[in-house]
Amino acid sequence: MAATLAVVLAGLLHITFGISIFLAPRDGRCSPAPPVASWIFSVAALLLAKDVTLYPKFYINLPYFEFAVDTIGSLVMVELAVGVVWCSIEQLVHQLLRLILLFLGMKEETYLLMEF
Repeated sequence: MAATLAVVLAGLLHITFGISIFLAPRDGRCSPAPPVASWIFSVAALLLAKDVTLYPKFYINLPYFEFAVDTIGSLVMVELAVGVVWCSIEQLVHQLLRLILLFLGMKEETYLLMEF
């Protein structure tokens, strides 16, 4: 299990400050959806990072190194989960809903007016 303080620090860096260290952020957001779902997914990824053992027990006598490994590992897990998995899911759902609405007869002008 990762240290709670390390996971909280990774969450502050990624969710609150929007700092992305390992992946280049995309231009803007993943879709025009509100960011609340992304925050919920980020918290779930942080809880997953809290439950995973990132630091080998062989090096348990180096506490500051353990904190650094836990923080960096948690940050990598959150950035991969949100940047790759969540953005892909969000873009897929957005495009599917767009296609369904336009297929069912909504005019494109109405769709563009309601989208943003």
